[in-house]
Amino acid sequence: MINNAKMIVAGVGGQGGMFLIKILIEAAMIAGVKVSTSEIHGLSQRGGTVYAGITFGENTFGFVEEGQADFLLGLEALEAQRCIPFIHTGTKAVIDSIKILPFSVNAGMAQYPDSEAFIRHLEKNIEKVIYIKHELKGVNPLTRNIYVLGRATRFDDFPLPPDAIEKAIEKVSKPAFREANVNLFRKGRTDD
Repeated sequence: MINNAKMIVAGVGGQGGMFLIKILIEAAMIAGVKVSTSEIHGLSQRGGTVYAGITFGENTFGFVEEGQADFLLGLEALEAQRCIPFIHTGTKAVIDSIKILPFSVNAGMAQYPDSEAFIRHLEKNIEKVIYIKHELKGVNPLTRNIYVLGRATRFDDFPLPPDAIEKAIEKVSKPAFREANVNLFRKGRTDD
């Protein structure tokens, strides 16, 4: 585990991207890691594109410059693809295959890009990619973000320890969802 890292979280409004960022910030505070986040870009409550930068460690300022993201957490395949300018050859990514079609695709004005081609491109050009292709039976699609986070913690140099993330999940989750959220995080850490 390292403490200095820059991360992009990308998804669609309503997928829990802001909740995920709240967990990461809380986990950093629990672990004693300095943390900062950029403003959230996009329409977080209207199904639009949403992304944010989050930085960990000394001299952190939240802004992730182009070509500087050490980690990419893609909660939706197309939104992860939109973040290509932020990655570099050492980036590690977790991309969920879930597709939330934008208006232009639903209206027949555009086609949804080939996610498999995007993943092949990443596999050739960045350090590591975890692509979540399987359905999570019995899991609310709105909580897949926590599973994605669990998968990301499998990278040796993820900037936060799993135990701090679990404590953060317990702290920021509503009481009725705490146990399920922690279990989903653990499932992400152990699934192959």
